Amino acid sequence: MRMRTEIVTKHFKELYKVEKLYKTSFPENERIPLWFLLWRSRKEFVDYIAFYDDEVFIGFAYLISDRNLTFVLYLAISSEVRSKGYGTIILSTIKQKYIGNRIILNIEAIYEVADNSEQRIKRKNFYQKNGFQNADFKIYEYGGLYEVLIHGSNVTLEEYKLLLKQFTGVLFSLFYKPKFISDYGTDRT
Repeated sequence: MRMRTEIVTKHFKELYKVEKLYKTSFPENERIPLWFLLWRSRKEFVDYIAFYDDEVFIGFAYLISDRNLTFVLYLAISSEVRSKGYGTIILSTIKQKYIGNRIILNIEAIYEVADNSEQRIKRKNFYQKNGFQNADFKIYEYGGLYEVLIHGSNVTLEEYKLLLKQFTGVLFSLFYKPKFISDYGTDRT
């Protein structure tokens, strides 16, 4: 196994593989337009990374950082290589690249009645095995509730909001209005 990374840009030679995996891994309502992801990835605080095992495309991650906080907006592993330890290797790579940073990500909240309840439980177990734990708030966006998971010390709601605003930019932040819910059941918009 020889893991390597490449930066994803609009000129990336295998952008079609990243795009296909993006479309098959995330429901349409959770997908930010690819043009916007590529446009924002030119900023120094964004890393759009493709992962390879030698020449085999493994997956990609889209990461946003601010100070000592890194947000995993997207992480996807190709279906051809899932359940072979690549997700753990990629998370380890991210942790090493951003050593000292708290790492956060969102996953679909677990509901027993959800169509993909088993998948949600597996996903959460995977992240917990890799050292992630629940934040003290959740986020309601894209028409659903998401748990916020953290690796490292806690993240405040204010830090999270600032990171999102930095990514979306001033104009788009006027339209992107997620709701935040504390674990105590109060709305913290």
